[in-house]
Amino acid sequence: MDTLADGASARESARTSAGLALRFSWETAEHEPPEAAELTELEEEIHTHCAALRQAAPDDTTPATLLAFLALAKLRAHLDEPVDHRDDRHADHVRLDDDDEPGRALATEVVRASRRALALRDTDNIAAFSLACALEWLGDHAAAVTAYCEAVRLDPHDSLALARAEVLEEGLRLPCPVPGRRPLQPYGFYQLERTRVVGHSGSVKGVEFLSTDRTAIRRAAEHQLGEWLADSGTGLDEDFALRTWQPGEEPGKSPGRTFYADLRQAAMQAPDGRHVVDWSTAPLPDLRHPLPVGLPIRWYGTWHFYGETEYDD
Repeated sequence: MDTLADGASARESARTSAGLALRFSWETAEHEPPEAAELTELEEEIHTHCAALRQAAPDDTTPATLLAFLALAKLRAHLDEPVDHRDDRHADHVRLDDDDEPGRALATEVVRASRRALALRDTDNIAAFSLACALEWLGDHAAAVTAYCEAVRLDPHDSLALARAEVLEEGLRLPCPVPGRRPLQPYGFYQLERTRVVGHSGSVKGVEFLSTDRTAIRRAAEHQLGEWLADSGTGLDEDFALRTWQPGEEPGKSPGRTFYADLRQAAMQAPDGRHVVDWSTAPLPDLRHPLPVGLPIRWYGTWHFYGETEYDD
């Protein structure tokens, strides 16, 4: 029994480390002039953890998703565009130059890794979106449209994927997301967000937690309550909320449900004078099919990384 527990703990540690290194890779490619040595070191770390995971649990699909996202991060670092088309739904057609052999090799690797991940788990919208991006950069716009449409099928609220498909195929008009229609996200998770908009440029400051540990998310919420009270009223728009995604009985097929708690309304003062969260008013159900530790998600058209992420745009 101890051996099984030790094995599970080692796998969770490897997933956590791989997910953290992946977040650093993405942030390095997105926000900083890409440092080749740093990216290479992070890439090697991710590959090491994923290899250990595959050896310990051959049926675990997490490594395939992590490697597909890593391939996209490497392509993003190579492009080093001032405005990345994946963040601009109005950008025109884009493609790599024919003589950009390194870029084309990176995009081809994204295609290979994404298709591998989708073959293992066809509800992997990270892989579907990554595949679409790479195909667009390779100039295969027909295949990119198909991949973007698949990303929209998995997450009807991925407005960026929807817009890119319509840009690439003239005359294509996909149906706008229907209110209440939910993504086919097969894993359950808790998402705690405390953010505020500062200035009229739309810059966001704050923190987000993505977790499957109910005790940890409660502890984080109690701590962030104090931070929210200290910052309250200093932003143009503030959000302090906890969302729980509960997938359906058949993950990725049957409808799931989002539980929402506005923690600003759930704040109360304890007898000792401390401000605490009144958990009787904030739903936090046990998760069905919890998200594997360390795995990022693409949710309502936005990337989210497991653990704590700070926003300081």
